[in-house]
Amino acid sequence: MTNFEQWYFSIPVITRTFLTLSTITSFAVTFDLLNPLQLYLNFQTVIYDFQVWRLITNFLFFDKFSINFILHLYFLYFYCRRLEEHSFHRKSADFFYLILLGSIMMLCIAPLLQLPFMSHSLVIMLLYIWSRKNPHEQFRIYGLFTVGAGYLAWVLLGIGLLMGMSPVVDIVGIFVGHVYFFLKDVIPGEFQGVDPLATPKFISFLFPNDNNIENDQQPIHDPPNFFDVEDHEEEERRREQEDDELDRQQEEEESRRENNLTLRQQRNVEENDQ
Repeated sequence: MTNFEQWYFSIPVITRTFLTLSTITSFAVTFDLLNPLQLYLNFQTVIYDFQVWRLITNFLFFDKFSINFILHLYFLYFYCRRLEEHSFHRKSADFFYLILLGSIMMLCIAPLLQLPFMSHSLVIMLLYIWSRKNPHEQFRIYGLFTVGAGYLAWVLLGIGLLMGMSPVVDIVGIFVGHVYFFLKDVIPGEFQGVDPLATPKFISFLFPNDNNIENDQQPIHDPPNFFDVEDHEEEERRREQEDDELDRQQEEEESRRENNLTLRQQRNVEENDQ
């Protein structure tokens, strides 16, 4: 296996699929195999002409092969991969559900704002969620200045404004990312046992290897400073693994307590009958 193949297959499955489909779509448009008019979101053609692929392709096309496309691919690779490897380590079903929920919310918003493509908003959503989960990271913007991860989405929005770009797609991504973060991380922290965005069982069945520790592989690291981000990747990964192990132990302990309580109740019932 070549170094490229080793690197490619070391990327988590959802990130790898997203990157591959986005690259294929952009190259197909670049070489006139596809037309952007065949890809943009249009609910009339979806409903009346059954062009249901538009519900997906509007999230896959960033631009023709260009600097803009490379920058989007760069951000997609970084945030999507880091989320899936760390915050969603061995939780591919949860990560898939995150992207699914985010996409559905954006599909509901897009007609109101007349947005034909939501790919940029989806990347901003992932960026925002990553920044909220890693608020103490420091990120160097284009090698010029450093900002805290918690402000990264807003800084990029400001840079876009200075370059004459519309802030709408960024704001949609930030809004959807904040809604997800609030419902998934804030609410369960405030109300124990409440998880409004619990992953459905049928989605978990699609990822049977989530709990298979034997297939857990160490990631292939990128070259130093590849992302211009000052992080402690191994420490973060180890912390995530320790949290997963602690959660598993707590679940086992809670299950044992419930079993013991059930046994005591059964004994009390038998003693009362006697």
